[in-house]
Amino acid sequence: MEELQTEDPRDVPGYEAVLALDIRGYSKAASHLMSQMRTNLDAMVEVAMADSGLAEEWQQRKYWGDRGDGFLLAMPVQRLWRLVDPLPEKLETALADYDAHRQAADPEIRVRMSVHVGPLPSDYHGDPMNDACRLLDSDAAKAAMEQAKKLDTFLALIISDAVFHAVVRAKRTLRLTADDFLRVRAEVDDKFAELAWVHVPRRRPKDLVGLEAPAPVEPVVRSSVEAVAPIDRSAPKYHFGQAGSVIPESTGTVNVYQDGQRP
Repeated sequence: MEELQTEDPRDVPGYEAVLALDIRGYSKAASHLMSQMRTNLDAMVEVAMADSGLAEEWQQRKYWGDRGDGFLLAMPVQRLWRLVDPLPEKLETALADYDAHRQAADPEIRVRMSVHVGPLPSDYHGDPMNDACRLLDSDAAKAAMEQAKKLDTFLALIISDAVFHAVVRAKRTLRLTADDFLRVRAEVDDKFAELAWVHVPRRRPKDLVGLEAPAPVEPVVRSSVEAVAPIDRSAPKYHFGQAGSVIPESTGTVNVYQDGQRP
């Protein structure tokens, strides 16, 4: 009789919360200003994280993926709600304060932010990391950012449907409710199409002109074999287990640093 393996790559690992963030128009900024933009952004994020009760998660940064114009950060799923509320509002306040006091020669900093959740192995390779980036790079997130700029706001947040149900619909937020989010279709070319939700601090969803998703949202087929299951409104809400162990490694073009160490 064949002995069963105690570990299998198909085993579902612990769920982790994933934060992705980047600066609008970073690649168009003058090269000599890019480093200062990132330094200023990281300083503002540090303050906003601390004000959101996430100082320890920011200092530890057991997984840190540097995207140049932003970063990827994973943390225990139990802290997921803080990434949705109050972090965006705290970061918006910091960004607005920076803009009010910056010199004319200093570039403005406006930020797109995505929050996702999913099972991640110890090397952090997997769909949750990819999808957090795709949410951030989606047409919906970029359109929300442009609307935010027109409304004199400095941050646009996009969260996955899983996060919306686990945090917002479940009423784990401090102040925000479902009425503060707009349902959108997040798309990246022909690689990604998912239901998501956007929020712009200090603004109502009705202010985000032309962003609401048509119904129904059909997910994109990821391969010839597997497809993303359609949304089942009758299905139970999302439940997540304990986060797995954290052993970061290099992930290709993304620079990954261990135990909070950055160059």
